[in-house]
Amino acid sequence: MEHTYKANKVSIITVVYNAVNTIEDTIQSVIGQTYKDIEYIIVDGGSTDGTLAIIEKYREHIAQFISEPDRGIGDGFNKGISMANGEWIGMINADDWYTPDAVEVMMKNVAKGDYVCCGNIRLIGSNGTERDKKSKVSWLNFGMYIMHPSCFVRHCVYRKVGNYDISLRIAMDFDMFLRIKRLGYNIQYINHVIACMRTDGVSNDTVKMHKEELAVMRRHLHGINYLLSCLFNYLNRLRWRFFYKDPFRKQITLQA
Repeated sequence: MEHTYKANKVSIITVVYNAVNTIEDTIQSVIGQTYKDIEYIIVDGGSTDGTLAIIEKYREHIAQFISEPDRGIGDGFNKGISMANGEWIGMINADDWYTPDAVEVMMKNVAKGDYVCCGNIRLIGSNGTERDKKSKVSWLNFGMYIMHPSCFVRHCVYRKVGNYDISLRIAMDFDMFLRIKRLGYNIQYINHVIACMRTDGVSNDTVKMHKEELAVMRRHLHGINYLLSCLFNYLNRLRWRFFYKDPFRKQITLQA
């Protein structure tokens, strides 16, 4: 039977595991949104550090909640999507949080022919330094230039494209967006800061991130496109290694 979902409703999914120090910021950013037709779903991987007690404080604002062992972030994403009832789906994990009008801005700016919309990310360093990073749809072949906390995807797209690849620990969103692109779905860029992301999460392991990015490129790109993407990825890896190993130890004004 075909899955039905409610038009204009936005399902927000938070995947979390042992994030007692950050989960409350994430939850408050979702329930405090100016856009009100939101279904909030939290998928916990079996936390043991006090995360569940914080979630329980906000249980009346959470439409669906499960806590059970999983096989990583991608598995959590897939569980959340299977529970979602909204026309649009957003992902905001426990190290990240939305700006107050994030959902409203995105829903006001999408058109009928848009199937994915993405905005900008504000990166927060360990010392509180901030830097905004724009999504670059035209650079998608080269790496994760669209970051999932700034993205909203129509439910029907996930139904068509399928699940996140749980064998990937970091680049599962890169793989997903390349699959979406290959099927010809329009990705709309909206120039607005949508979410804030702490830089000490799993994606801060740049060596593993670049390794997984190359594996994803090998799956989806061919010929000159694959060679150019690998070259660009390699040069970018050198840039991070020698110049931006920890770009937030000091203020950096140069946009990536």
